[in-house]
Amino acid sequence: MDENEKYRELFFEETDEHLENLNDGVLELENDPENMNTIDSIFRSAHTLKGMAATMGYETMAKLTHKMENIFEFFKNQTVKVDTDSISLIFDCLDELSEIVESLRDETDFDSSKVTELITRLEAVGGSGSEEPLKQVEEATSDELTFPSTLLSEEDIHLMDELDNTEYTSYGISIRLDKDCTLKGPRVFLIMEKLSEVGEVTFSFPDTETLEQGEFEQDFHVLLVSENTADEIKENILTNSDIEMVNVTSGEGIFEEEETIIVETKAEQQETDTKEKKKKVTKHEQQTIKVDLAKLDTFMNLVSELVVYRTRLENISQNDSKNDIKEPLTEVARITSELQDLVLKIRMQQVSVVMNRFPRVVRDLAKDLNKEMTLIIEGEDTELDRTVVSELSEPLVHLIRNSADHGIEAPERRKELGKPVEGEIKLTAFQQGNRVIITVSDDGKGLNPEVIKESAERKGIDTEGLSEKEILHLIFHPGFSTAKEITNVSGRGVGMDVVHSKITNLGGTIDLHSKVDVGSTFTINLPLTLSIIQSLMVKVSGEVFALPQGAIEKVVEVTNQEIIQVHLQEVYKYQGMAIPVIRLQEVLGLEPAKDFNSNPHLIIVLLGKKYYALMVDELIGQQEIVIKKLGQELRHLKKYLGATILGNGDITLILDTNVICSEESVSSI
Repeated sequence: MDENEKYRELFFEETDEHLENLNDGVLELENDPENMNTIDSIFRSAHTLKGMAATMGYETMAKLTHKMENIFEFFKNQTVKVDTDSISLIFDCLDELSEIVESLRDETDFDSSKVTELITRLEAVGGSGSEEPLKQVEEATSDELTFPSTLLSEEDIHLMDELDNTEYTSYGISIRLDKDCTLKGPRVFLIMEKLSEVGEVTFSFPDTETLEQGEFEQDFHVLLVSENTADEIKENILTNSDIEMVNVTSGEGIFEEEETIIVETKAEQQETDTKEKKKKVTKHEQQTIKVDLAKLDTFMNLVSELVVYRTRLENISQNDSKNDIKEPLTEVARITSELQDLVLKIRMQQVSVVMNRFPRVVRDLAKDLNKEMTLIIEGEDTELDRTVVSELSEPLVHLIRNSADHGIEAPERRKELGKPVEGEIKLTAFQQGNRVIITVSDDGKGLNPEVIKESAERKGIDTEGLSEKEILHLIFHPGFSTAKEITNVSGRGVGMDVVHSKITNLGGTIDLHSKVDVGSTFTINLPLTLSIIQSLMVKVSGEVFALPQGAIEKVVEVTNQEIIQVHLQEVYKYQGMAIPVIRLQEVLGLEPAKDFNSNPHLIIVLLGKKYYALMVDELIGQQEIVIKKLGQELRHLKKYLGATILGNGDITLILDTNVICSEESVSSI
């Protein structure tokens, strides 16, 4: 990969992040138009995005972002009102910027006429089609604007002394912003960003927190350590706008200017200590790096192999009387466990990465459909394996679009039904054992089983003998739809086969509950991670199987007399409830074990709000296992999550309790 390609990849990564921040910030601004902190934040993102685009030579993108940036300044000055029209214009610009970025990423052409149209609309905002020319920046002489060297600490001065006879130099930099600069905080932030390209800022007056909040008049000062010359640093600073004066003094010259210090705030000497403490804290903030997912997958595979061989070594040590291997093996087990825990945490990512984009989706849908609706998000800090998170966006978008288009009724209809005019779509996520549950619900018109049944029969689908729940699940049939007309948003059932397929491929399940004129709830059940899990090893008909431990509530040994026959279903009394008993021997199609006289065991599992009892012949014990996919040839085996390698080298299958219990419960309705 050449240098240009590296910069391109970095540009796209950071651009995606800034566009997401802008979308979130603009949506937040629409809900709270008076929030100046939000305006400052989106201004910083827009300005940084403009600078990045200009640096890469993407002039069209830079020009559009610059015009959009002007609107944020109008918001700040209250020249332009934050309303639905102005926010919609900004969102149109953000959508176009996203399309430009995708075109650049794919190296394809994009329609520049849309950009021209947007720039015209942006220039019309604020009552002026043109901008005032940028003011010429005057470079001040030292007696007009001087660095406050008396505020430097002994630590700062010592650092400057240590730079003698090195290629680095300390520069005292004093900057006076234009008196008409309205966004001083963001402007200082951008100047600091530029300075970080040529050196390291070790001191500022006022302190960084005051500067970022814009709580100063016009002047501020920084001490910069850099390899560059004074002229190069001055040129770097002057690439920013809204600067009236700038002075750069190097080395000992900083202390020769003491009699002509000019500052905008009367600060007492004792504030220096507090300022220094704040500065030191800032230097030690948590840092993060971006890692190629392919490298992370390789890391995970190596850890998985290490876990397998650790288990084999433990088995060998149990059968060997030699004690020399015991202690090092214990340490290997400890290190492996810590390494495994670490890599799993590295792979985890909050579902907020996906969920945070949906308020914008619902806002646009409400406008397009002339409906009033709100989106409530709960549990966005729930974590999932990042490979699962990255695949969640498409199915969730389908579900939300369907809820908005064919779930939430028109305002007039909601009034007739006595419902609030504003419909509600709710997106929730929470962890349950080693699974994560995500629900998408709405308080709309719900799904009518009769309508679904009629539609299915018209398409030649046999519905005879199907329960109401099974009829509702027909919407996941490929190409199925109950919509009488196609809209540009969705149709209840359009794309549902895609949703079902995507969730299944992720090792999850999707369930549906709906009631006419009350609403619908889609429940997605996903594995927490796709790699290593704690499991309970059991025997069924002489065969060893692994059960994921996350959903297991309790294990009990029972007699056959404790299993009660009720109609066509066997049940077990647990916590005052009759819960269904599922004989794994029958579900898996295995022959009864020969010469097995012990009492069976029931594995009590909790799935959602329902309990189930899985009957096994024998318990082996708990074990940490590595999940390996079964492969294309065995994908039809839906009752298994995958396979694992045991300590003795044998391969055993991992049971999917969600599929087994859901199939059993449906068949018993």
